[in-house]
Amino acid sequence: MAPTSVKRLLFIPVSSTEGIGEYIRSLTLALSLKQRYADAIDVHFALNQHTKYASTCPFNTTLLAQSPTKENTRVCALIQDYKPDVVIFDCAGRASQMRSARAAGAQVVFISQHAKKRAKGLKLNRVDCIDKHWVVQPDFCIEPLSWLERLKIRCFNLVEPVNIGPYFALPDAQSTRQAMADRGVQAGQYVVVNAGSGGHLSEQGVCADVFYKAAQELSERLNIPTVVVFGANYPDALPVSSDPLVHVVGGLSNAEFIALLANAKMGLLSAGDALLQAIALQLPCVAAPVSKDQPKRLAMCSAQGLVHAAPLNRNTLTAQAVALLNDEQQWASIQNALQGRAQLHSQDFIAKQFQELLAL
Repeated sequence: MAPTSVKRLLFIPVSSTEGIGEYIRSLTLALSLKQRYADAIDVHFALNQHTKYASTCPFNTTLLAQSPTKENTRVCALIQDYKPDVVIFDCAGRASQMRSARAAGAQVVFISQHAKKRAKGLKLNRVDCIDKHWVVQPDFCIEPLSWLERLKIRCFNLVEPVNIGPYFALPDAQSTRQAMADRGVQAGQYVVVNAGSGGHLSEQGVCADVFYKAAQELSERLNIPTVVVFGANYPDALPVSSDPLVHVVGGLSNAEFIALLANAKMGLLSAGDALLQAIALQLPCVAAPVSKDQPKRLAMCSAQGLVHAAPLNRNTLTAQAVALLNDEQQWASIQNALQGRAQLHSQDFIAKQFQELLAL
């Protein structure tokens, strides 16, 4: 248990064997705060023990049989025992868990990432339970609050959600050079290929395998290097590529992934957090949905010319990537659309918010 003078932060992200975005976001935030505040804070995570990343989390961790939202009794007990100063629920958390945090004297941060999850933070059983509600989406790919939601905020004093854009770590120049050198690629001369966490499944099997096959064909057709990031939740042994242009990578830290993404020629991505990060970095992409929350996000981004949308199909992914790289008009169009967007990400915003929350 941390000394009483140390601020305690409890991170409770959605934790499943499929997606990994919530955990990576929470981990990136925790590492950033630890780097800034060092021994002035103590960090603790609650994670599903069946995830691959649970055993590698660098912070003290309470392991659960399921995702934290489904482990209500144990999570409430953890809150009461740990007595956190701040609890960060990343797309997770029941009202009873938030009330337990309140009863323990903690401030509560709720992070949501789409309209349905945002609505959970506006339920009436969350009144007086949430101090900060951050939506990690830019304005252009989430519907505005409905009139009913705005009425509830006014009448019941609910905390209004704030769209803050994607959260990710910005690597330094040395780390960036090292990330590219480790994969044998040069800035602006490779394609990053990633299907999210690696654990998503479709009728075609593991989605990451579909992207890998598209990467192989893309490298063969255009003689361009591809860096295929399979993700920490990939269920099988990593394939061994016989093509020296196809670089296979397992899981990466957020900083390494962003370093590779920021310096790529193009992205071939799923329509999750990586897509929003790529848009913030103004990287042209072809993207396909791999989970049920992604088609709507992809359609909204595609409608504004910020990404080329494709179905989850090897041949179509490859064809669209080849077309984008070869067609000067398509390339100019997507670059102009991306450059018309500010590089909106939430690192600075969240840093200032935690200054207020921690009062350090």
